[in-house]
Amino acid sequence: MARNNQQKHIRPSMKKDPIHPKDFLKYNIPFACEDCSHFASKNSTCTLGFNTENHLRKNAVASYELTGKIAQCRFLEID
Repeated sequence: MARNNQQKHIRPSMKKDPIHPKDFLKYNIPFACEDCSHFASKNSTCTLGFNTENHLRKNAVASYELTGKIAQCRFLEID
């Protein structure tokens, strides 16, 4: 039987990392745009040109509360 009729699995385009709840509460893990030196808080944009929607603190915490995972920016730079 041909597999052409099967639907492809749709995967989210953003990789989200699981964080243990104990670690999330105990450690001050920089994960949000607001923690990054590339974040322009005046207009809530990234100076590197990345989309900030999934990485803003309020959205990241909401995602973590629902799924236990956070989309962490791989270009996060802290001073």
